[in-house]
Amino acid sequence: MQHGNESVPSAAGYLSSKMEPRNVISDGQYDIEFDGDQLLYVDPVTYQTVQRLPEFAEQWIPDPELAHDTFVSLGTCKYNIPRAIKGENHPPETIASPTSIIYPKQEMELEVPNTLICFVTDFHPPTVTITWTRNGQLVDQSEVSQTQYYSNRDFSFCISSYLDFTPQENDIYSCSVDHISLRAPLTRFLNVATVPTDQQVVETAVCVAGVILGLIGVVTGLWFIMKANKSCQA
Repeated sequence: MQHGNESVPSAAGYLSSKMEPRNVISDGQYDIEFDGDQLLYVDPVTYQTVQRLPEFAEQWIPDPELAHDTFVSLGTCKYNIPRAIKGENHPPETIASPTSIIYPKQEMELEVPNTLICFVTDFHPPTVTITWTRNGQLVDQSEVSQTQYYSNRDFSFCISSYLDFTPQENDIYSCSVDHISLRAPLTRFLNVATVPTDQQVVETAVCVAGVILGLIGVVTGLWFIMKANKSCQA
Protein backbone atom coordinates (compact mmCIF):
# COMPACT_ATOMS: atom_id res chain seq x y z
CA MET A 1 0.00 0.00 0.00
CA GLN A 2 1.22 3.46 -0.80
CA HIS A 3 0.44 6.60 1.17
CA GLY A 4 1.00 10.13 -0.03
CA ASN A 5 1.29 13.42 1.79
CA GLU A 6 -1.93 14.39 3.54
CA SER A 7 -2.13 17.69 1.64
CA VAL A 8 -2.44 16.03 -1.76
CA PRO A 9 -4.60 13.15 -2.98
CA SER A 10 -2.93 9.79 -2.44
CA ALA A 11 -3.58 6.41 -3.98
CA ALA A 12 -3.92 3.29 -1.89
CA GLY A 13 -4.24 -0.24 -3.16
CA TYR A 14 -4.41 -3.28 -0.93
CA LEU A 15 -5.41 -6.89 -0.61
CA SER A 16 -6.68 -8.40 2.60
CA SER A 17 -4.77 -11.57 3.43
CA LYS A 18 -4.29 -14.18 6.12
CA MET A 19 -2.06 -17.20 5.79
CA GLU A 20 -2.85 -17.48 2.09
CA PRO A 21 -3.71 -14.90 -0.57
CA ARG A 22 -7.39 -14.25 -1.11
CA ASN A 23 -9.33 -13.35 -4.23
CA VAL A 24 -8.57 -9.93 -5.75
CA ILE A 25 -12.17 -9.52 -6.84
CA SER A 26 -13.62 -9.96 -3.35
CA ASP A 27 -10.84 -8.46 -1.21
CA GLY A 28 -8.97 -6.02 -3.42
CA GLN A 29 -9.51 -2.26 -3.34
CA TYR A 30 -7.93 0.79 -4.94
CA ASP A 31 -8.91 4.25 -3.76
CA ILE A 32 -7.86 7.89 -3.76
CA GLU A 33 -7.76 9.60 -0.38
CA PHE A 34 -7.38 13.25 0.61
CA ASP A 35 -6.98 14.74 4.08
CA GLY A 36 -8.08 11.51 5.73
CA ASP A 37 -11.19 11.04 3.60
CA GLN A 38 -11.94 8.87 0.58
CA LEU A 39 -12.54 10.78 -2.65
CA LEU A 40 -13.18 7.76 -4.86
CA TYR A 41 -12.49 4.09 -5.37
CA VAL A 42 -12.11 1.91 -8.44
CA ASP A 43 -14.33 -1.14 -8.68
CA PRO A 44 -11.97 -4.17 -8.90
CA VAL A 45 -14.43 -6.05 -11.14
CA THR A 46 -15.54 -3.42 -13.67
CA TYR A 47 -12.61 -1.02 -13.12
CA GLN A 48 -15.12 1.84 -13.11
CA THR A 49 -14.33 4.89 -10.97
CA VAL A 50 -16.89 5.59 -8.23
CA GLN A 51 -16.69 9.06 -6.68
CA ARG A 52 -17.91 9.23 -3.07
CA LEU A 53 -17.95 12.97 -2.36
CA PRO A 54 -20.21 15.01 -4.69
CA GLU A 55 -18.42 18.26 -3.91
CA PHE A 56 -15.19 16.79 -5.30
CA ALA A 57 -16.96 15.13 -8.22
CA GLU A 58 -18.02 18.55 -9.48
CA GLN A 59 -14.51 20.00 -9.34
CA TRP A 60 -12.19 17.14 -10.12
CA ILE A 61 -12.08 14.79 -13.11
CA PRO A 62 -10.40 11.45 -12.28
CA ASP A 63 -7.34 10.41 -14.24
CA PRO A 64 -8.44 8.20 -17.17
CA GLU A 65 -5.47 5.94 -16.39
CA LEU A 66 -6.95 4.92 -13.01
CA ALA A 67 -8.35 1.68 -14.41
CA HIS A 68 -4.89 0.65 -15.62
CA ASP A 69 -3.25 1.78 -12.37
CA THR A 70 -5.77 -0.28 -10.41
CA PHE A 71 -5.14 -3.39 -12.50
CA VAL A 72 -1.36 -3.05 -12.03
CA SER A 73 -1.55 -2.22 -8.31
CA LEU A 74 -3.87 -5.07 -7.34
CA GLY A 75 -1.99 -7.48 -9.57
CA THR A 76 1.27 -6.48 -7.88
CA CYS A 77 -0.29 -7.00 -4.45
CA LYS A 78 -1.62 -10.42 -5.45
CA TYR A 79 1.82 -11.43 -6.71
CA ASN A 80 3.78 -10.07 -3.74
CA ILE A 81 1.62 -11.01 -0.75
CA PRO A 82 2.18 -14.80 -0.77
CA ARG A 83 5.91 -14.28 -1.31
CA ALA A 84 6.10 -11.75 1.53
CA ILE A 85 4.19 -14.12 3.83
CA LYS A 86 6.57 -16.94 2.98
CA GLY A 87 9.61 -14.71 3.40
CA GLU A 88 8.45 -13.68 6.88
CA ASN A 89 7.85 -17.33 7.84
CA HIS A 90 4.06 -17.02 7.83
CA PRO A 91 3.57 -14.45 10.64
CA PRO A 92 0.16 -14.30 12.36
CA GLU A 93 -2.23 -11.70 11.04
CA THR A 94 -2.55 -8.55 13.13
CA ILE A 95 -5.94 -8.39 14.83
CA ALA A 96 -7.22 -5.01 16.06
CA SER A 97 -10.64 -4.40 17.58
CA PRO A 98 -12.88 -1.64 16.17
CA THR A 99 -14.25 1.39 17.94
CA SER A 100 -17.46 3.07 16.83
CA ILE A 101 -19.63 6.13 17.29
CA ILE A 102 -23.19 6.92 16.16
CA TYR A 103 -24.40 10.46 15.48
CA PRO A 104 -26.86 12.37 13.24
CA LYS A 105 -25.66 14.23 10.16
CA GLN A 106 -27.81 17.24 11.06
CA GLU A 107 -29.22 18.45 14.36
CA MET A 108 -32.22 16.25 15.03
CA GLU A 109 -35.76 17.58 14.86
CA LEU A 110 -38.84 15.38 15.17
CA GLU A 111 -40.53 14.56 11.87
CA VAL A 112 -37.64 16.09 9.87
CA PRO A 113 -35.75 13.61 7.59
CA ASN A 114 -32.12 13.12 8.61
CA THR A 115 -29.24 10.65 8.34
CA LEU A 116 -27.59 8.64 11.09
CA ILE A 117 -23.89 7.93 10.70
CA CYS A 118 -22.11 4.99 12.29
CA PHE A 119 -18.36 5.57 12.03
CA VAL A 120 -16.24 2.48 12.68
CA THR A 121 -12.45 2.73 12.89
CA ASP A 122 -9.15 1.26 14.13
CA PHE A 123 -9.88 -2.32 13.07
CA HIS A 124 -7.83 -4.95 11.24
CA PRO A 125 -8.31 -6.98 9.09
CA PRO A 126 -10.69 -4.92 6.92
CA THR A 127 -13.84 -7.00 7.22
CA VAL A 128 -16.73 -5.85 9.42
CA THR A 129 -20.47 -6.37 9.35
CA ILE A 130 -22.60 -3.37 10.32
CA THR A 131 -26.23 -3.84 11.33
CA TRP A 132 -28.85 -1.17 12.07
CA THR A 133 -32.01 -1.57 14.17
CA ARG A 134 -34.96 0.67 14.96
CA ASN A 135 -36.71 -0.15 18.23
CA GLY A 136 -35.07 -3.58 18.23
CA GLN A 137 -36.11 -4.45 14.66
CA LEU A 138 -33.75 -4.63 11.68
CA VAL A 139 -34.20 -1.66 9.37
CA ASP A 140 -34.99 -1.89 5.66
CA GLN A 141 -31.68 -2.26 3.81
CA SER A 142 -32.87 0.22 1.17
CA GLU A 143 -32.39 2.90 3.85
CA VAL A 144 -28.76 1.92 4.47
CA SER A 145 -25.57 2.72 2.54
CA GLN A 146 -21.89 2.63 3.40
CA THR A 147 -18.47 3.62 2.17
CA GLN A 148 -15.70 1.32 1.06
CA TYR A 149 -12.98 0.51 3.58
CA TYR A 150 -10.25 3.12 3.73
CA SER A 151 -7.01 3.24 5.60
CA ASN A 152 -5.73 5.03 8.68
CA ARG A 153 -2.13 6.13 9.08
CA ASP A 154 -1.34 3.13 11.27
CA PHE A 155 -2.62 0.76 8.52
CA SER A 156 -5.80 -0.04 10.41
CA PHE A 157 -9.08 0.60 8.60
CA CYS A 158 -12.25 2.63 8.95
CA ILE A 159 -15.66 2.66 7.34
CA SER A 160 -18.88 4.68 7.63
CA SER A 161 -22.44 3.38 7.43
CA TYR A 162 -25.41 5.66 6.79
CA LEU A 163 -29.08 5.21 7.73
CA ASP A 164 -31.75 7.51 6.33
CA PHE A 165 -34.39 8.11 8.99
CA THR A 166 -37.08 10.47 10.22
CA PRO A 167 -36.87 11.03 14.00
CA GLN A 168 -39.97 9.94 15.90
CA GLU A 169 -40.41 10.53 19.61
CA ASN A 170 -39.09 7.65 21.78
CA ASP A 171 -37.50 5.79 18.85
CA ILE A 172 -34.27 3.99 19.72
CA TYR A 173 -31.70 3.26 17.00
CA SER A 174 -28.68 1.01 17.26
CA CYS A 175 -25.61 0.34 15.16
CA SER A 176 -23.92 -3.04 15.77
CA VAL A 177 -20.47 -3.91 14.47
CA ASP A 178 -19.26 -7.48 14.14
CA HIS A 179 -15.56 -8.22 13.62
CA ILE A 180 -13.25 -11.20 13.98
CA SER A 181 -11.65 -9.58 17.05
CA LEU A 182 -14.92 -9.32 19.00
CA ARG A 183 -16.58 -11.98 21.14
CA ALA A 184 -19.88 -10.11 20.78
CA PRO A 185 -20.98 -7.30 18.44
CA LEU A 186 -20.04 -3.76 19.46
CA THR A 187 -23.33 -1.84 19.72
CA ARG A 188 -24.04 1.88 20.07
CA PHE A 189 -27.47 3.41 20.72
CA LEU A 190 -29.18 6.70 19.96
CA ASN A 191 -32.40 7.65 21.76
CA VAL A 192 -34.67 10.11 19.98
CA ALA A 193 -36.60 10.78 23.22
CA THR A 194 -34.05 13.44 24.16
CA VAL A 195 -34.86 15.55 21.07
CA PRO A 196 -37.12 18.54 21.92
CA THR A 197 -40.10 19.22 19.66
CA ASP A 198 -40.86 22.68 18.27
CA GLN A 199 -43.78 22.94 20.68
CA GLN A 200 -41.54 22.08 23.63
CA VAL A 201 -39.04 24.72 22.52
CA VAL A 202 -41.82 27.34 22.32
CA GLU A 203 -43.21 26.31 25.71
CA THR A 204 -39.75 26.52 27.27
CA ALA A 205 -39.15 29.94 25.73
CA VAL A 206 -42.51 31.23 27.02
CA CYS A 207 -41.78 29.83 30.48
CA VAL A 208 -38.34 31.45 30.61
CA ALA A 209 -39.78 34.75 29.37
CA GLY A 210 -42.46 34.56 32.08
CA VAL A 211 -39.88 33.97 34.80
CA ILE A 212 -37.76 36.88 33.55
CA LEU A 213 -40.78 39.23 33.45
CA GLY A 214 -41.75 38.08 36.96
CA LEU A 215 -38.27 38.85 38.29
CA ILE A 216 -38.35 42.26 36.62
CA GLY A 217 -41.72 42.93 38.29
CA VAL A 218 -40.39 41.92 41.71
CA VAL A 219 -37.29 44.10 41.36
CA THR A 220 -39.38 47.05 40.15
CA GLY A 221 -41.81 46.62 43.03
CA LEU A 222 -38.99 46.53 45.59
CA TRP A 223 -37.51 49.68 44.07
CA PHE A 224 -40.79 51.58 44.44
CA ILE A 225 -41.23 50.37 48.04
CA MET A 226 -37.72 51.47 48.97
CA LYS A 227 -38.29 54.84 47.31
CA ALA A 228 -41.58 55.30 49.15
CA ASN A 229 -39.93 54.46 52.49
CA LYS A 230 -37.22 57.04 51.90
CA SER A 231 -39.88 59.68 51.08
CA CYS A 232 -41.75 58.94 54.32
CA GLN A 233 -38.57 59.20 56.39
CA ALA A 234 -37.78 62.53 54.79
